[in-house]
Amino acid sequence: MLRDSDIDSLNGHLASFSLEQQKQHEKLQDLLGQFKSLLDDYSSLKSDYEEVKDGREKYKRQARGQDRNPFVLVLVDGDGYLFKEHFLRNGSEGGIDAARELSDSVKELMHSTMGMQAEQCRIMVRVYANVLGLSKALARAGLMGHEARSLSPFTSSFTRAQELFDFIDAAEKKEGSDFKIREMFRLFADANQCRHIYFAGCHDTGYGSLLTPYRGSDRITLIKAAGFHREFEALGLPIKELPSVFASTPLATTKPPTGPAAAKANGNGTNGMHSHSNSNSGNPNKPICKHFQKGICKFGNGCNKQHVMPNQSLTHLPSSKSSATSPKSSTKATSAFWTSPTAVGRTEDFLRSMLPLPSIKTEEFIPVNKDGDRIDPYYPQPPADAFEEYHSRAKEHKVCNSYHLSGECGDMSCPYDHTDVSNIVIEVLRWMLLQHPCSRSGACRSIKCYMGHLCQKPGCKAVKSWQCRFNQNAHTLDLKIARWDVPTDQDEIIDQWSVSDSSIGNTSPNSLLLD
Repeated sequence: MLRDSDIDSLNGHLASFSLEQQKQHEKLQDLLGQFKSLLDDYSSLKSDYEEVKDGREKYKRQARGQDRNPFVLVLVDGDGYLFKEHFLRNGSEGGIDAARELSDSVKELMHSTMGMQAEQCRIMVRVYANVLGLSKALARAGLMGHEARSLSPFTSSFTRAQELFDFIDAAEKKEGSDFKIREMFRLFADANQCRHIYFAGCHDTGYGSLLTPYRGSDRITLIKAAGFHREFEALGLPIKELPSVFASTPLATTKPPTGPAAAKANGNGTNGMHSHSNSNSGNPNKPICKHFQKGICKFGNGCNKQHVMPNQSLTHLPSSKSSATSPKSSTKATSAFWTSPTAVGRTEDFLRSMLPLPSIKTEEFIPVNKDGDRIDPYYPQPPADAFEEYHSRAKEHKVCNSYHLSGECGDMSCPYDHTDVSNIVIEVLRWMLLQHPCSRSGACRSIKCYMGHLCQKPGCKAVKSWQCRFNQNAHTLDLKIARWDVPTDQDEIIDQWSVSDSSIGNTSPNSLLLD
């Protein structure tokens, strides 16, 4: 029989064995937990690996796709970069020729900037412009007809000529071309498939902020043409020219005189002005021929009076004694003073340098100074030959100012002529209207208002109301442009100058020329 001590010893051994077994079980559970955690981590890592692997494969497929169709992009602001005149004059054929010449010229640039990579790239061209406004400007320069959207045959042929060439109408809204070009540039500037961008919009400093982040980039080349701003040189980007594609000089506002007027101008002087070496202009004591200033002198060089225009300087000022003897001599003295380059009023050179030149932009927006006053583009007085052509045309049938200046006439029973006239006649009409003040003065924002909003007569001071139709403020306006306003023309425009067609279009230049 077991003793009590033996029983206690067996109980101790059993308790010890049980405790040992419990510890082994706990260790086993801990080991199983670690193993499970390891399996979970492995599964997570495997899933991440598969995702990365799929991503790499997708990227490789995209990269291979981008390598298959590389291209270069040519972005052109067509409102500022005009194609060469011979392209524009040829209409549909000119559009095809312009596209072909642009393609050949860009290929040459690609070889010089991209090397062997150029052979693999296609050329994508996007030209954005206000086709209606551009058509009007080109018509006034004698490069297009006067019908609406006369540029359309050129643009459509340009688009059809090459697969990736598009000439796109950006409509008439403010900065329509700018908006399109900016978005196209941002879309492709960092795209791997687009290997290079040739940017033709350096006439507008507004694009500076768009290009600044890419300063010094070897993927962008600037194209230089008429109106190129030197601010773009600071970007450190390559600058190239396409002289066989884009015009290198600004668009002329009028085409030169043709026919008898041109022959007469070439024979008597330069720029359509009469030479002052003729016998009738050499003696400063001779009276001034008012008929010559109106462009209707019948005696020519045989006239016994001086042939000088109002904005020309006189070589002789009548003495104060002769001025005091008669009203006539006083008038002559006043005239000599006003046309003298030393007069206090603004000189012709000053007006020419300060006022904006007629352009596509002035056809679409209103230049305004810091005080909110409208500023007219600079229009010098046409030469006598132009007035001769105008009067000759008016004798056949008096022209409609509204139609020929704005391209439309709302009067269905208009008695005036709507048939084609030369650009010289149009410019005479425009200049004549500018001599009449607009009733709204500097506050006018109508793009179809062709009246004057400031005095452009050189040397004019308007001390007396009878000396000039414009008020004093129109002679002292700040001519620095602060902004370009969107015209406020609505469907029904207060067309003050079309109402006065009968008084302006049919009047003699005498009432418009300054004595």
